[in-house]
Amino acid sequence: MALRLNHDRPEAEEVAPVTGASGLVVVLPEHPQGEWRWWRVEDGALGTPHRFTSGHDAPWGDVDDRRVVALAPAALAPVRQMLRGDMPMAQALAAARLDPPGLRTPLADTHVAVAGATDGGSVLSATVAKSDMDTWLAELAANGLDADAVLPAALLLPQPASGQVATGVIAGQALARTPNAAFAGEAELLPVLAPGAEAVAVADDELGRRLLAQFDAPELDLRQGVYARPRVSYFRLPDWQQLARMALLLLLLVFAYFVVETVKLNLDAAAQEDAAIEAAQAKFPGVGDLATAETQIRSELMRRGAGGVAFADSAPAVFAAMQPNPSIRLRNLNWQADGTLAIRAAAPTSDALNQMLIALQRDGWVITVPPQIAPDATGATVADITVRAP
Repeated sequence: MALRLNHDRPEAEEVAPVTGASGLVVVLPEHPQGEWRWWRVEDGALGTPHRFTSGHDAPWGDVDDRRVVALAPAALAPVRQMLRGDMPMAQALAAARLDPPGLRTPLADTHVAVAGATDGGSVLSATVAKSDMDTWLAELAANGLDADAVLPAALLLPQPASGQVATGVIAGQALARTPNAAFAGEAELLPVLAPGAEAVAVADDELGRRLLAQFDAPELDLRQGVYARPRVSYFRLPDWQQLARMALLLLLLVFAYFVVETVKLNLDAAAQEDAAIEAAQAKFPGVGDLATAETQIRSELMRRGAGGVAFADSAPAVFAAMQPNPSIRLRNLNWQADGTLAIRAAAPTSDALNQMLIALQRDGWVITVPPQIAPDATGATVADITVRAP
């Protein structure tokens, strides 16, 4: 029974879409350089069937972004279905791969593909010659196709009930399936491979629905193990747009993190400043900011004789006032417990000392000098000066 598609049936009779997938279905020939059959899948519906001979220009165009499923000839890719018994599914799959049933050729020359059956209680196992797999994938690649999945064609048939064998035809290939196997359904082989079984022909519509369902999710994909599709690495074939989006997103996240942290630190600093001002206002009601609070606290400490500033505050101020007058020399430096810095300064003239004192007063420091400044035995003008905070 041939598979009828859209052009073979009345307009009102169509295969119901299974999914919204789009792509290409290719039926591989039994013999190299044989004729291919292929269909487009658009929005989950089969298009018009086409014929193609390998070696000619590929008629399907660019399919890089579309799903491609190839059907392996049933005569070269038979499938067995076995109960897994009490074994976990992973163990049953491993056992079927290591010891495939019915193997007639050396295991080293055979590709074994396995999968769990849809009933959950059995395992599907297909054995294919590695030379056939190499030929199919090479022919697909030569015609611009990299199949997402390679499905044994006989699995297009649904699993029949016990005592029955399902039959059908696709792209000129006869298919057969029993509860325990799926294989090429040649008429003379059916009595041998399915003795006493009742042949049940699968309707064209059912084959069409099964083809679409297998296109979306194959029961058993031969592209596994050494024949699995290689994973694309960003370092081999980078998707620069995706990488750029990821980098931009990362930058935005980093920027947002720093903004949040900056706002948090500013809020914490503002809270601590408010707490400090509030604490100062308990003692000095007129305080309105940190600078005023610092001045009030220093004045209070000075009044108590505890010192308003540290040596690290007043000494740099003296050195800064001396800097414009390199001729000034400090002969003595004494820090007192009440916060007073006592210095003895010498300069060639009194004008240089006066300039230093004016600079200290301008910066807000309270200074004292002796009533008279006179030269010493060396001829330098010497003055004993005290510097303290207001």
